Amino acid sequence: MKKATLKDIAKAAGVSVATVSYVLNDAPNQTIPDETRSRVLDEAKRLNYVPNLNARSLVMQKSGLIGILINRPASGGSWSRLRHAPFVDGLERLLTERGYHVVLSSLDAANPKLDIISERKLDGVFVVDAKKESFHLISSRFSEGVPLIAVDGLIDDPLFYKLNYDYEDAFAKLSASFGPEQSYLIAENVNNAELAASIAQSSGVPAERVHVMENEARLHAFLSGNADRTGIVLGEFAAAVACNYADPAKLAVICTAGCPEIVPAAAVRIAFGSRKAEAAFELMLRLLRDPRSGPSDQYVRVKTVND
Repeated sequence: MKKATLKDIAKAAGVSVATVSYVLNDAPNQTIPDETRSRVLDEAKRLNYVPNLNARSLVMQKSGLIGILINRPASGGSWSRLRHAPFVDGLERLLTERGYHVVLSSLDAANPKLDIISERKLDGVFVVDAKKESFHLISSRFSEGVPLIAVDGLIDDPLFYKLNYDYEDAFAKLSASFGPEQSYLIAENVNNAELAASIAQSSGVPAERVHVMENEARLHAFLSGNADRTGIVLGEFAAAVACNYADPAKLAVICTAGCPEIVPAAAVRIAFGSRKAEAAFELMLRLLRDPRSGPSDQYVRVKTVND
């Protein structure tokens, strides 16, 4: 079967070959109407167009490679390993549809090995749940001008964008029925200490009633000691385990993985859906077109799907 070319896409979309090239390569300094851009992308998808990364690299000085670096937690069960899977899947799909290839790497959060990654010429990088000190080590391996976005982490550095869920807004939506004065919080085990502290503070739950989920034995003991209270759980996979030891009707789950369907129906659910992947994708595209074109607020907060 003959491979689709830029000329084929241009003919189908009713535009010039140059316009197709600008759209598919996200060429900076080219103003393409949204309707035209969408039409070109739709035709490229319909024709199963596969970009020639070697050619694009030579012409645009770009590799077409985007890195997603997942920092593994030091400890945790299946709930921890599954936490980022839906986000990575959604982000990879969006990038692939746009013609990028994804380099996915799992890093030891305490001692990330970056030789393999730094040998690749990446156009942009998502760094997920990194310790603050590790993030700066990672960023030092990439040349100036390569956009790095910190996902699920608070990095106090004006050079980088941070993208997190708006936990404060989610807790506010639960306050009427799951107020901090009567509830406990089961938090996910994250590497970024600054984000963990921010989540706990946003919840308003006293420190003695905040449990970081690391193993089932400790979780069972914690829930046994708070059986008379209502609870808030971060993450669907953590909630699925917690429901083995607590009444789902007394739980509210802040769904962070895009899989609210695995939470028992009796529990209250606040969902973020697939918005994190979409927001990360859109932000990266803006920065790839022009590093100066990102939003003025470098802390991007993703709200729940109810908004």
